Amino acid sequence: MGPAVVSAFGIEGFANVAAVRVEIYTSAYHVAGTIQTPFHRVAEILNQIPSAHLAVEHATISEHATDGETRSAASVLVAIDQICVMLAHDLVSEPSGELRIEKRPVRAEIDVPPLRVGGTIHVPVGSRPIDGLLNVQDRFMAMTDATISSASVPRLDRSASVIALRRDQAHLLLVADDDHPGDPLAEVIDEPTAEAWLRAGEPPE
Repeated sequence: MGPAVVSAFGIEGFANVAAVRVEIYTSAYHVAGTIQTPFHRVAEILNQIPSAHLAVEHATISEHATDGETRSAASVLVAIDQICVMLAHDLVSEPSGELRIEKRPVRAEIDVPPLRVGGTIHVPVGSRPIDGLLNVQDRFMAMTDATISSASVPRLDRSASVIALRRDQAHLLLVADDDHPGDPLAEVIDEPTAEAWLRAGEPPE
């Protein structure tokens, strides 16, 4: 294991460290390459890293301002605070087994210039969809069935099964649809209680 991996993740002694192919978008650059990580979810990779930079090996780098020109580097450090979106090929987005929190899918659009990202976020059952975008501590959130587009840099357009998205860098956050807005309320409040609340707001007869 190289020194850059140790400094980025502090993972000396981890038995299940694996090489993962990633693509990283910042506001100015696209970086593709390989990272070494013990984590199996794309958002977790970025949320758990203690370092200020992510080491990407065998990297291909392109600048949005150029016409698709690329350069290669054996290793490059990408500032975590500058990452807008990261794709990690062949990784999943949700925890498994007992750690899983019951969630429901909601379509959303999140604009992190120069990117517009649309897809599905998963919010805890019983919460409002916008809470899944705002009221979380992690810097990066997972989005599935994602579509990435850019009016200013059309060559960045693509789709991905799962991505990690920098929530607090977004200029716009939009819940695109919520097909069953009443379902969470119905699951946490029983019918007699809901009826009592409604009656409490009615004028006396």
